[in-house]
Amino acid sequence: MKSMMIIAPEEFKKIVKTSLNEANENIILKLWDYYFLIEEENKKYNLTGFYNETLIKEGIIESILIFKEINEKILNLDNKNILDIGSGAGFPIIPYFIYNPNFNLTIYEPIDKRVNFLNKVIQKCNLKNIIVKKIRAEESQEYEKFDFISAKAVSELKNLVEISCHLGKINSTYCFLKSSNFQKEVDNSNWIQNKLDINFNILNLGIFFKINNTLVYYKKNKTSPSFLPRKWSLIIKNNLKK
Repeated sequence: MKSMMIIAPEEFKKIVKTSLNEANENIILKLWDYYFLIEEENKKYNLTGFYNETLIKEGIIESILIFKEINEKILNLDNKNILDIGSGAGFPIIPYFIYNPNFNLTIYEPIDKRVNFLNKVIQKCNLKNIIVKKIRAEESQEYEKFDFISAKAVSELKNLVEISCHLGKINSTYCFLKSSNFQKEVDNSNWIQNKLDINFNILNLGIFFKINNTLVYYKKNKTSPSFLPRKWSLIIKNNLKK
């Protein structure tokens, strides 16, 4: 059974400073507000399986560490238009946006209660240049709008690539967070790589706390075919052939 005892702000600060010593008081205060909102929401329903110190480390801190790696090794995110798909409780994009809000952020989240939660976070943490839209990625009409598109654990890689293929600008970067089974997902995605003329790159981040995180990323080279993405029902029913 989950222990619902909320970690006090001073203890929270100590834990955060262990991994993010450069975080200032304002950042830490907003991260604690975010942490508190998640703990409170988890009392109502299972927003996330993380709680207490695990929530702080594997949820919040690890999210920031992951995006710091992205920012340093894949794409400098400053002043970019960024889309995160299916954010749920907000991992990993919200903690990083609190830590470094130097970009414009759009979130697609189709589930009402998660949309409502993310809007609570925006209000409580006084976040600017961020909007949450209740929509599925494959249904969006925001063609070639974003510089960087990310997602975590929303679906298998081949599905993520298809549902978001029309949303990135030419030369935009797509980056999907995966764990130990990433190679199997890459191997199962040959058909979509061929259709879109893309090549996957792999960046293994190793283990920050418990999970071995891997980033699968690629550049969009040209406008996506007009027949993609398909409706979700067709995507999960069958794959396109080579």
